Amino acid sequence: MISKFMENLSNPIRAKLLLELIAQEQLTTKELLEKFPDISQPTMYRHLKAMVTDGTLKVVGETQIRGTVEKSFAVSTDLQTNIERIVTENDGEGYLQLFTQYIISIMAEFKQYAEREKIDIQKDGSGFTIAPVYATLEELQEALIKVGEILMSLYQNKQTPERKLHNICIITTPPKA
Repeated sequence: MISKFMENLSNPIRAKLLLELIAQEQLTTKELLEKFPDISQPTMYRHLKAMVTDGTLKVVGETQIRGTVEKSFAVSTDLQTNIERIVTENDGEGYLQLFTQYIISIMAEFKQYAEREKIDIQKDGSGFTIAPVYATLEELQEALIKVGEILMSLYQNKQTPERKLHNICIITTPPKA
C-alpha cells in the first residue's frame, strides 16, 4: 500500500486531491470539482476511481441525487488503527506509511495557510527548524520529556481572541547508520 500511496503523491493531480481530502477529511466529487476547476470531470472521476481501487481512498458516503449517486471520499486510514502493532512488530513499511500520513497532514495545514489571501509568516507564528544533536537514547528521551512538559502547559490554555490554534509538530529522526 505504501508504494501506491507514494505513487499517487508523485502525480500532481492526485497529490492535490489527497492534500485537500486530508485537510477537509471528506469531500464529494462535486466539492472537489469546485475546489479544482482546472481538473475536468472525466479526469477527476478517473483519478478518484484509481485511488479507490488501489486503497488510497475510500468511499465514506453515497447520496442519491436526481438519478445519480454522489459519493463522498476520504483518505484510507487503515494504518492509524494499527499503530501499536506497527511499533511492536517493527513494521518498517507500516511505519513509513504512518510517517507519510503525518507529513501529508502537516503539508495540508501549510497549504491551507499559504492559500489565504493575506498571510504574515512572522506575525502568525509559523515556522520550522531542524536541530541536529548527538545524544544517547536516554539523553534524547529526557529532552523530549522536557519539551513535552513545556507543551503540556500550552496545551491546557483555553482559546481566547489573542490565543490562536497552532500545531507544534515534533519529529525525532532515526539515528544515522
